[in-house]
Amino acid sequence: MPETIKDGQGKGYVAGVTDQFRLKVESKSRPSEEVEAQEGRGFILHAECHLALATNGGLLYFKNADSTKEIVITRIYIDPHILTNTDIIITQIKNPTVVNGTDITTTGIINKNFRNQETLTGALVVSDGSSNMTYSNGSQYHAFPVQSMVSQTRDMKGTNVITPNTNICWGWKTRGGGNAVDGEIISLSINCFTRGITI
Repeated sequence: MPETIKDGQGKGYVAGVTDQFRLKVESKSRPSEEVEAQEGRGFILHAECHLALATNGGLLYFKNADSTKEIVITRIYIDPHILTNTDIIITQIKNPTVVNGTDITTTGIINKNFRNQETLTGALVVSDGSSNMTYSNGSQYHAFPVQSMVSQTRDMKGTNVITPNTNICWGWKTRGGGNAVDGEIISLSINCFTRGITI
């Protein structure tokens, strides 16, 4: 049994075969975020979001308005600035009703990957110093406790998918029922990529 396979075109390329009759191969693995960014499909949704004098509210809202692509969330970076109330939880809500906030869709803040060959079609609204976002209804499916000045990363491993015409909101609430301090900041960065779907 030969231990090499020739390319058959006279170029001298060969492939090895093991003693178990298996082709010798070499593979490399890369994070999906890196691959999608290099292919021009990676995006980052980012904003410095403001808390309000309340027990809960919205931080960042995104609606996928593309009818042919879903958005796959790979990683979430949560970076609280100085927080007076340390009893805060970040929540993630599917299809809530959102009121107020500032629409930053057209500011170009969505596309942080300058290699992108695609656009991210949707609406991006944040709670900022000029308009505090609130939300109601929807289905909560994540709750992340946060601490003042402590950064954290949540690896979603591509399991968090925003399908066409679905909206998602990252909000906050206090566990003990006390008010947060108006204007204090939590920075959110949402790594994601687009993926075509079959309608």
